[in-house]
Amino acid sequence: MDALESQEKWNEARSLLIKNWQENPQDLKVNIRLGFFCWYLLVEEVPLGVKNVDLDELTAILVQVTNFGLANFEDCEDFLWIYGWMISLFPYYFGDYEEWEEKGKSMLKRAHELNPDDPIYRYSYIGSLPSSEAELKYEFQQLQVGLEDRFQGKGLLSEYFKDIWRS
Repeated sequence: MDALESQEKWNEARSLLIKNWQENPQDLKVNIRLGFFCWYLLVEEVPLGVKNVDLDELTAILVQVTNFGLANFEDCEDFLWIYGWMISLFPYYFGDYEEWEEKGKSMLKRAHELNPDDPIYRYSYIGSLPSSEAELKYEFQQLQVGLEDRFQGKGLLSEYFKDIWRS
């Protein structure tokens, strides 16, 4: 795929995700997909080779869907986990660095509290704390057991987590 085809692909995906969110703002999966897409492009724009991306627009959309999610999905562990992950890694995309870094960590903690047996929530939360290397290694091994089942799709989010957590 050449650069122009890739650029068109990203633009089409962005337009479709925005349209889906505008039509179905209460759909958690739509919120997560749009938020993750914006975050991923902001974080990986240069390595992906995507050009002419309006980073201010992506940031504004990311903040908008995040705030909507915080108001509407505050007790949903999937929302808390994925947004907690994104926020804790790159809090400056969301606002004040220190404030949002703490917010991201508290979201990871809350997702883990809501579902303490989930290895992904547990690993993500423990990874946000000053933990021992042995503890993180053990939790990473636990995470591997269900990784393929959890991220079965071929979408951007599934591919991202399978790639970063592949042992």
